[in-house]
Amino acid sequence: AAQEAEIQRLICRHTPDELDLPFALWSRAAVCAVIWQRCGIALAVRTVGKYLARWGFTAQKPLRRAYEQNPAAVRHWL
Repeated sequence: AAQEAEIQRLICRHTPDELDLPFALWSRAAVCAVIWQRCGIALAVRTVGKYLARWGFTAQKPLRRAYEQNPAAVRHWL
């Protein structure tokens, strides 16, 4: 339980590159690497995915439009 809490805290407060990992964003592989680095436990990527789902971390999908998009200007252009 203490190791789980530590990993969750690291994911929430840091990016992988801050923890000297070769990843820019958190992925299942990045979480595998931080678990190995901090706890010395090798887990499969699929297992890490199950842990992340149980902890409430979900995959984030980008919106299909730009944040700066002006709907009125797009309608005018079309």
